[in-house]
Amino acid sequence: MMLRKLFMMSVLIPGLAFAGWQSSDKKTADETVAILTSNDEVMNAYLWLPEGYDANNQYSAVVMVHGCGGAHYKDTADQWTAKYVSGKYKVWGKLLNEQNTIALLVDSFTHRDNNGDVGGGVCGGDPLERPTKIDPISVRPTDIAEGIAWLKSRDDINPDKIGVLGFSNGGTSALAFANHGMLASNEEQLQMDDKQWFNLPFDAQYQASTVISLYPGCALNGYSDATQDIFDDAFETNSESYIFAASDDDSLPDDTLEKCHNLALLDAGNGWETPNLQLNVVADTDHQFDYKENDEAPVEQTIARILALFGSM
Repeated sequence: MMLRKLFMMSVLIPGLAFAGWQSSDKKTADETVAILTSNDEVMNAYLWLPEGYDANNQYSAVVMVHGCGGAHYKDTADQWTAKYVSGKYKVWGKLLNEQNTIALLVDSFTHRDNNGDVGGGVCGGDPLERPTKIDPISVRPTDIAEGIAWLKSRDDINPDKIGVLGFSNGGTSALAFANHGMLASNEEQLQMDDKQWFNLPFDAQYQASTVISLYPGCALNGYSDATQDIFDDAFETNSESYIFAASDDDSLPDDTLEKCHNLALLDAGNGWETPNLQLNVVADTDHQFDYKENDEAPVEQTIARILALFGSM
């Protein structure tokens, strides 16, 4: 596989433009929903509905997956509501709604919080010292799957047009989720190696059409020894998948782009005629470029491309 096919710069999609945003371009979620998971937990999620929403129609949908900072910009439990969802997700909720797409942000942290240990976010410090109950490899991909299954249970959703949009730590979980089939096929070896991973049945109710990961840590490691090094030698996505990485990401290790490239090479090595996983490096950008550098041309082009990819599911 030629290197140039794996390293692809984002290009502006004709007919779809984006020119930054202002604070008025955010939208508070229309509903807070409670999703009963297969583990009998109740997970909060936030739902954005397009303008003119009609319950008799079928819409495409995107599951959003927050980063290590959590879903909210407030740190106390009484503020873990739709009103205080972080601005980045409110922007994306509106952007997706404007494409006539329903958006669902799954909240991995607040229902697992115990006296403030994870609800306000877990960024900083040694990841191996973070609580394993929100592990991005063995736990959070399941939250994505539960969100997809919940959407597919609704009459207003087209079950064949559901995407995933993961941010940072959530982008890592999105990539682990996209690799579900490989994990399932390697279950015996993973058990022998004492590894823990996203382990729901590989059923249609949990599958997505398109998976997009923004500035992930492409080592794909979790918060315990049992979730380290699972993807070093094997990675195979089950749907069209895209990484959009920052060219100058100061928040991630220096070898992150190399590791992202390695994932793309591993996926291409599975014999795809066209690689399922495409790596896109967004020029002259840092972590969270979609929110902090939204008025720069490479970012505008990237956001336009992401919307177009979801629009073509």
